[in-house]
Amino acid sequence: MWKWVGIGVGTIFILLIAFVVGMYLAPAEVREATRDIFIIILGVFQLLIVVLLTVLLFAVLYAVNQINNLAKGTVLPKLDEAMLKMNDVLDSTRTIAGNARDSVSTVSGSTSFVAERVISPIIRVSSLVTGVRAAATSLARRDAPERMEQEL
Repeated sequence: MWKWVGIGVGTIFILLIAFVVGMYLAPAEVREATRDIFIIILGVFQLLIVVLLTVLLFAVLYAVNQINNLAKGTVLPKLDEAMLKMNDVLDSTRTIAGNARDSVSTVSGSTSFVAERVISPIIRVSSLVTGVRAAATSLARRDAPERMEQEL
């Protein structure tokens, strides 16, 4: 395929060089007539380009209008619906967070109450019992060396 493209480009290049050399060697009237013909051809091409650009502009405007209608008709209502659902979820989350905060506060208060009212007295009684036991053991061992000597 590239071979044929190269042959085509080469042929066009050779024809262009032949045309330029031919115009250089041609009489002035032929050059002027050819110049006028090319000016007319360029004018026609410019007119054709203006028409095509106008059609392209209208096609782009139509596409933009269709996208705008699609966005207004389908995307925006669904986006609004999603926002409402998201707001409901956020409200539920705030409610749950408030309940969790209240529960933590209640647990903290209950822990403090249990520590002050239940555990502290148990610790005091336990330490008193341990102290009494240690004192009794100490008093009971006081006589123990004398008994050991008597038994020996």
